[in-house]
Amino acid sequence: MAERDDDGLIREIDEELRQEQAQKLWKTYGKYVIGVAVVVVFVVAGYQGWTAYDQSQKQEATDSLIGATSLAASGDTTAAIDSLAILEAKKVGEITVLASLRHAALIAKEGDKQASATAYYAIADDTSVSKPFRDLASVLGTVQSLDQDSGNAQAVIDRLKPLIDTNSNLRHSAREISAVAAIEMGQIEQASEHLQAIALDAQAPSGVRSRAQEQLQAIGQ
Repeated sequence: MAERDDDGLIREIDEELRQEQAQKLWKTYGKYVIGVAVVVVFVVAGYQGWTAYDQSQKQEATDSLIGATSLAASGDTTAAIDSLAILEAKKVGEITVLASLRHAALIAKEGDKQASATAYYAIADDTSVSKPFRDLASVLGTVQSLDQDSGNAQAVIDRLKPLIDTNSNLRHSAREISAVAAIEMGQIEQASEHLQAIALDAQAPSGVRSRAQEQLQAIGQ
């Protein structure tokens, strides 16, 4: 009986170590998920943000967005948030969505990850916003939500499931985040399924595949 108890204890410790290693990898690489998503935002914006309004209105809104971004880069986050709030109120099509996304990112930078997640989810749940931006907001929101509290793991998995099921362009990021959420819940098999799907998908970016392979090793798969 003692031997069985010892075996169980060893397995439990091993499991905790695997989860800790996987969480460390997420802390290291999670920012890259956000980085890829931001690139997607501006690529989409380059196509869509300039199609709905007249030239002068678009130019003014774009200048405001660039100005707010510059303020944030210089460290004046409060002024940047104020500038973005004014731009959001003008409702200039997709540029307004970009402002909202940037606003949510700055909230996270200020340390309020839950408020940031809420802001992202407001975009994701707004049916007037185009689907690429809504999907992106879901991904970014889940990153903040998971970082804020591991107790949000199941909600994160539920929110990202449609992106995986519909083979969205963001499915790789959705799988990666879902795997981390599953690890947080101790569901190693489910995490392994997501990570294996990434590692075996030739269309997944090489960096994402590499991270998936590292995570698989970390959880002993």
